[in-house]
Amino acid sequence: MRKTIFRQFLTYMLLFGIALSVVSYVLIEFLFDDYYYSQQAAVLRTEALSLRKEYDEYGLAEFMVASENLKSSKSISSHLYNTSTNELFGSDMQSSGRQNIMEAFASGENNDVFISTTGGQNSRINWLTLIISTDDGNLIMVRISYANMDSVVAIVQQFFLFFGLFLAIAFIVFAFFFSRSMSQPLKKLNDIAEKMGNLDFTLRYSGNRRDEIGLLGETLNTLTASLENTISQLKGELEKEKTLEKMRTGFTAQVSHELQTPLSVIKGYAEALSDRLYESDELDEVYEIMLSETDKISRLVDDLLDLSQMESGAFIIRKKNFSLSDLLNKLYNTHKNLPHDKPFEFYYKNACTDGSLFFGDPLRIEQALGNILRNASKHVDEKGKILINLSSDNDSCIISIFNSGDTIPEEDLSEIFKSYYQGKNNKGGTGLGLTITKHIIQLHGGTISAINHSGGVEILITLPKFG
Repeated sequence: MRKTIFRQFLTYMLLFGIALSVVSYVLIEFLFDDYYYSQQAAVLRTEALSLRKEYDEYGLAEFMVASENLKSSKSISSHLYNTSTNELFGSDMQSSGRQNIMEAFASGENNDVFISTTGGQNSRINWLTLIISTDDGNLIMVRISYANMDSVVAIVQQFFLFFGLFLAIAFIVFAFFFSRSMSQPLKKLNDIAEKMGNLDFTLRYSGNRRDEIGLLGETLNTLTASLENTISQLKGELEKEKTLEKMRTGFTAQVSHELQTPLSVIKGYAEALSDRLYESDELDEVYEIMLSETDKISRLVDDLLDLSQMESGAFIIRKKNFSLSDLLNKLYNTHKNLPHDKPFEFYYKNACTDGSLFFGDPLRIEQALGNILRNASKHVDEKGKILINLSSDNDSCIISIFNSGDTIPEEDLSEIFKSYYQGKNNKGGTGLGLTITKHIIQLHGGTISAINHSGGVEILITLPKFG
């Protein structure tokens, strides 16, 4: 990577240097001489007009002062030729012979810039010269030394040759260090990207650059952290899905068993009735058993339907004002008089004295509390007790249902209200009752939890008084 960047950058820099040198050479070769000539001619014309103004307005004395100033400041020589008296005045009469000056006056055309020559064969000097007329008919000549452009161009070209060589070396050194400063962090970023491609998020960019590379590194760090977190969440979800799939499989087997048992009983009694194996005095008991088993199937189907509606969001509650204490008293009396497999004591305590109404769906609340009571009756120990307690505070109604018996294993406490979950202490059933109960309580804005106590388990429900 580093060599690629170095070569590319060096190529671009060298191409730029070569193009710059070629353009400079062409400009010097073909345009500099004309440019220099035009610039100097413009200076001469400006100064000549200024001298003519001094002479026309103030006379010869002011002209001589202005000539000397021009000579000292800009090395421009100036002369005045009096055409009437044939006299010559100027700023460098001693260094320039009268004959050369007069020859220049004679050879030049008025208002045109031309090149004049002074000196001998071995000391010739070229002058850029301009002659203009004054208002009284005299002539003013201004001139400046005009060096040989060929020699100047040669010097400049030689300079650019050495400058180009120096520039090439500087480009190579600069490209080396610049590419090195670019390639090392880019290599780190490439390593991070390769690790990310292999789902390894251990590498992080640790540079302190503030340019685009540093910004890219920070972006990669953010992306790495986000991907790591996302993949971790996906792994967790996959584990949950695997666990849920196992629970569904166990649930399906349990539901099949729960359906198969009463169906087998009903089928057995139906076949016996078909074969007329029972006496007339036994029929009432047979019919009662078959009806009880049918109720079990109906309740299981209802639970499955309710759970399906809850998971799809189609479960409906119809709220209205009703007395929660009256509902609990009805449930208590109903379950107290039901036949049970084992003897236990049943108590109901109402600590609510205000008699206020609760806003909710009485049928769904009764369904939820009935599930808990059936579950408590299943797990209460023999000669134990079930205690229902209703209390309230300023904003909530609190329902506590306690049954003595075995406690719930700690790892099951937070799981027993989940769909399809069956704990270690499961004594038959599908596990749907508590799941449906939790959904109903949550739809009323309440909470439900299971708490282990010494010698039993408490289900604690909190419902807002105003639904």
